[in-house]
Amino acid sequence: MSQRSERRGIHVDQSELLCKKGCGYYGNAAWQGLCSKCWREEYQRARQRQIQEDWALAEKLQREEEAAYVSSHSSSQTQPPQSQSQHSLATFSKFEEKKTNEKTRKVTTVKKFFSPSSRTAPKKESHEGKTPSPSITRQSSIETDRVSRDFVEFLKTLQKPGREIHKQSRGFIESMGNKKDLSAEELSECVQDFYQGMSDRLLNHFKGSSEKVDRVMDQVEKYIMTRLYKSVFCPETSDDEKKDLATQHRIRALHWVTIQMLCVPVDEEIPEVSDSVVKAITDIIEMDPKRVPRDKLACITSCSKHIFSAIRVTKNEPASADDFLPTLIYIVLKANPPRLQSNIQYITRFCNPSRLPGEQTHAYTFINSTMIILHTA
Repeated sequence: MSQRSERRGIHVDQSELLCKKGCGYYGNAAWQGLCSKCWREEYQRARQRQIQEDWALAEKLQREEEAAYVSSHSSSQTQPPQSQSQHSLATFSKFEEKKTNEKTRKVTTVKKFFSPSSRTAPKKESHEGKTPSPSITRQSSIETDRVSRDFVEFLKTLQKPGREIHKQSRGFIESMGNKKDLSAEELSECVQDFYQGMSDRLLNHFKGSSEKVDRVMDQVEKYIMTRLYKSVFCPETSDDEKKDLATQHRIRALHWVTIQMLCVPVDEEIPEVSDSVVKAITDIIEMDPKRVPRDKLACITSCSKHIFSAIRVTKNEPASADDFLPTLIYIVLKANPPRLQSNIQYITRFCNPSRLPGEQTHAYTFINSTMIILHTA
């Protein structure tokens, strides 16, 4: 019996969780096994290649059009009036035929060339009836107003730098209002670039005091992400919602899985352990209504701490990676948390990098590992 249980247990080697580029950080399934830094570098290289290809294609089309125009114009000057007219009609007809044949390709190129993004996913159709209820809208507005007031009060303590931070933050929020058609990756890039620029300026102002910079950046993140939440959480240009539904259906389909099948080293008969399990489930469920990425991440961290505590009390020794992962899967199966995929992606895309421990601790990486196992089990 013990051998059967052992075979059913889930064991993941530490090396399998690391970035495929070998940089030493933890990878993410959503980024093809790369860490956030390597993924961003790969994404930027691919985007630059796409821009260069679009430029080359646009220039080629322009040269062809100019050559056709010059050819038709020079021919009309050397022929009699009647033959000129006939030749012009024939040339124009050929040009129109060629133009029609290339219409689709040219339209696509122009859209790529002049749109905010050359990689924007098709926009989903809007659904009537998905309008938030007035009570939810009022609650969101109240929270946004409160966060804005708190941000202003905090910045008053910084005096002159505070005014500049407020001006730049408001300007960034307004600029993001014109970028709703960007892909989720490009929205993330915009926010991360803003974080980086603001952090660099603060480091210069505070003479390299990272503690003060982190304190200000926490408030900046809270302010801008509360204001941008509706437009960047589960954006229309992503398939996060589809993945959320697939994850929930998969979890429901695994309702028959027991704690023994997963070889979870947790004894819920012990009151302290049972209490930790309940708290871990509560933490992962309470992640969804949070608006600030750092707050959602805090829920994951708290959930992980309760899991480690339950294992430690049960075994009377510290938990290992092989103990933690099946226990986390068990917690996710019991909780079936809403919008798990969207929440994980929201954290990775928009959390301030200095506060994102996903590449230094197990908790965040194991959440992604759980989702992989749920879809491959």
